[in-house]
Amino acid sequence: LLEGLTAFTLSQRNKSRKWKAHATKITSKVREWVKKGAVNCNHILLMLEAETAVLNGDKELAKQKYDAAITASARVGFIHDRALANERAGKYMFHLGDKYLAFHYLNVAIQLYSRWGANAKAEHLLSKYKILLDEHHTPAMNKTVDRRWTWLASKGKSVNSDMELRSRRRSFTMRS
Repeated sequence: LLEGLTAFTLSQRNKSRKWKAHATKITSKVREWVKKGAVNCNHILLMLEAETAVLNGDKELAKQKYDAAITASARVGFIHDRALANERAGKYMFHLGDKYLAFHYLNVAIQLYSRWGANAKAEHLLSKYKILLDEHHTPAMNKTVDRRWTWLASKGKSVNSDMELRSRRRSFTMRS
């Protein structure tokens, strides 16, 4: 999966035929695995097909494939791949200028990464998409944000005091 996503990313970034061919090769390999009954690879195939649609400029098909990959990842219980599919879909929607869908996908990705224990990744997305998250602030998010910060703090984030935790919550709430 990661090799395929890397190849698609490099192909998009560099407009490289070499990386596109490599990405297509990996997609074909995963498609063969799925045909042979590797059900745990179906969500991977769907994600790679979404990336193919992105590369080909097919916005609607890309969204359908990302959504299918998210659903398939949830079905097999791969929270990390579900988070990754949401992240990739969110980045794509952000690139297209669809801030509403970008916010939705990225917010879910952040929640899933946090639940999986990838706190640094969740924080990275929070800081990278701060402007988007600020624009779509809602009062309901305050409760979600407060719970997320409490959870992050309880899972080993260095919080030296209640005062520091409150300060982080306040800072985080203002961003969201």
